[in-house]
Amino acid sequence: MISPQFDLDAQLFLTEYWQKKPLLIRQAIPNFQSPISPEELAGLAMEAEADSRIVSQRDDQWLLEIGPFTEGDFQRDDQWSLLVQRVDEWLPEVAALRGCVDFLPTWRFDDVMVSYAVDGAGVGPHFDQYDVFLLQGAGNRRWRIGAPCDASTALIDTNGLKLIEPFDVEAEFELEPGDVLYVPPRVPHWGTAIGESMTYSLGFRAPRLSDLIARLSDSAIASVQDSLLLEDWDSTRVQVRAGEMTERHKRNAFTAVVNALAHLTDDDWLPELLSETPWEPTPNDGQMSKTIILAPSQRLIWQAHDDHITAHLGGEKYEMDLTDESLLIALCSGRTCGTGDLSESTLDHLRQWWTLGLIEEPELGPSH
Repeated sequence: MISPQFDLDAQLFLTEYWQKKPLLIRQAIPNFQSPISPEELAGLAMEAEADSRIVSQRDDQWLLEIGPFTEGDFQRDDQWSLLVQRVDEWLPEVAALRGCVDFLPTWRFDDVMVSYAVDGAGVGPHFDQYDVFLLQGAGNRRWRIGAPCDASTALIDTNGLKLIEPFDVEAEFELEPGDVLYVPPRVPHWGTAIGESMTYSLGFRAPRLSDLIARLSDSAIASVQDSLLLEDWDSTRVQVRAGEMTERHKRNAFTAVVNALAHLTDDDWLPELLSETPWEPTPNDGQMSKTIILAPSQRLIWQAHDDHITAHLGGEKYEMDLTDESLLIALCSGRTCGTGDLSESTLDHLRQWWTLGLIEEPELGPSH
């Protein structure tokens, strides 16, 4: 499976637009053909394991329905949209779209959501907490963009949908197949189908700071010696009022904690956290295939050191050889890799990943 590439200057995009402002990319993929039909998407939405929903509107009332669905759920006369998350984990043709954005860290990539909408339908004015590339797959869609939102932005909870009201339009675009609209976090947007329409949403999700702090704190607790105590190096003034805690005392304690965190030697807490996924992989039975690919639900992260590589997959750490770099890059890029010329130590890791379901046999793909 050949991965398409967005037609854009990646460095210019990162400098001027990434997490800053929207960008319309006309014909980012020229002559793009949707790899999945509306009927196939509906069939996927009937699977119990699929993460699907229908958003509909009738008489200015919005309604959210959660799948799995039946054929009868698609026989309707209102304005409705079908959305299915993580379609890239089901279909390699959709997973290939990840290559469009391979200039960004692969461990930040979340999923490819595919949506189908009838004429005039959409999911309402809203904003997301992640970066998204909206690739028009079939038909046309009109997108309206508003001013960036913050914690004070008023949201209306309408039958499970958090919508923005009022929605002040700052820009408007009509997308055709192959066009892409990049939308940063907290930028409100509202898509409306012009005729039947399909859109591929390539989402990038950042970790929550609260999760980073919690994991870093766990690492610090495990590594800082219990015998180390707070020193009053910045609290040497004579106490005048009994029991009083001053800003100097608090600053001293805070500085001590920050210094302890800054001197941590644990290089693993961040890749360990970011390589974890909420979905349990499906273990593989039998002997490992001669060709492998990273399971679409998994995030592989690696770091090069002077004499070895540390790889994190499924929240676990693996010590690997420097010669494994090209293999790890290929796996992270979603490419098919052969196992015939690898060292026994590398094969041991791959067999373990195979058994756990972290890698799998590809359907189609260019060889590494």
